[in-house]
Amino acid sequence: MNFTFSLIIIAALIALVLSVVAINRLVKIKLTDVSYPEIDGLRGYLAFFVFLHHSYIWQVYLKTENWEDPESNLFNQFGETTVVFFFIITAFLFTTKLLNNKTGEIDWSNYLKSRFFRLFPMYFFSVIIIFILTACLTNFTIRVPFLENLKSILSWIFFNISKQNSNLNGLEDTFILNAGITWTLPYEWIFYFLLPLIALFFKIKINYKALIGFTITAVIIMVINKSSLRHFMPFIGGICVALLINTKKFSTILKQKKYTLLALLLLAVSVYFFNSGRKPYPLIAASIVFLIIASGNNFFGVLSSAFSRKFGQITYSLYLLHGILLFVIFHYIVGFEKAKTLTDVEFWSIITVSVFPLILICQLTFKYIELPLMSLAKRKNKA
Repeated sequence: MNFTFSLIIIAALIALVLSVVAINRLVKIKLTDVSYPEIDGLRGYLAFFVFLHHSYIWQVYLKTENWEDPESNLFNQFGETTVVFFFIITAFLFTTKLLNNKTGEIDWSNYLKSRFFRLFPMYFFSVIIIFILTACLTNFTIRVPFLENLKSILSWIFFNISKQNSNLNGLEDTFILNAGITWTLPYEWIFYFLLPLIALFFKIKINYKALIGFTITAVIIMVINKSSLRHFMPFIGGICVALLINTKKFSTILKQKKYTLLALLLLAVSVYFFNSGRKPYPLIAASIVFLIIASGNNFFGVLSSAFSRKFGQITYSLYLLHGILLFVIFHYIVGFEKAKTLTDVEFWSIITVSVFPLILICQLTFKYIELPLMSLAKRKNKA
């Protein structure tokens, strides 16, 4: 990593800290009680790194008109390794719920409702913005047959599971409107639907109608999505971490500061030697690092701090909306032609300045979209 990139990251992190502190005074949100505060603290940084990853891609795209993975190991792993961590977190949390299940039974209907109300409302809000942008970019004229448009619209509404129908109203490369972040969501849903099958291995009593229905749904999503098996490896890593944490043998040991240094070393080695976060070593390294964090290691207090946890609560909004903001900035505010001529300093200055509105928007959507629907799901499950 050269000196320029070091300055870019430092500037972005300073902007992040100032923005989160200021916005939490403007738009107050309460910290929710969680079993793993360190994981909550980690999430926000992961989503922010994805933002930096797509910012780098945007800079290259403006020069070459090619949307491609960064050549920089660090900026590519800001995208790939963070997604690996997100998948590990999902598998860890839900496997832990299975392991901690005391009743021997799970209400799969309530489980599905809670997932729907947690993920769909904010996602649907982001898709509505995509639809509006598409309408503007295609001059509010219908460019393709009705059925083709319907397929694309339905694909986007249902987490863009069909890659073949991702272009809306004939708009080429519609995915650029949100930086293509939706590709991860079908994998999350596949895991959710496979959970009854996973529960069988933990001797949890399963409703076989739910088991069959959920498993068939998972297979259908995999087929439509043409899912790659390599993207399921982080989920296996998360399951393994959950099993290890459940032994109760690691929490005291891995909280020690020397294991924080080990985690940082593993990540540094991964970034130095590998461009992709999906290769075996980066995947194993990410799983070990997550094991250290899940054991209660707070990285010198950073991950468990109120600052990090509040930032972590807006992760989903940040993940869904950062790509849209990048598009709006470079298409409508700066303008593509002007953006193509930006120097590195000018481009990354714009990115740094954009951190504040991004965090503000995400704080608002978390407070007024995500939180109310999460509360509604809890009330429905108790009813």
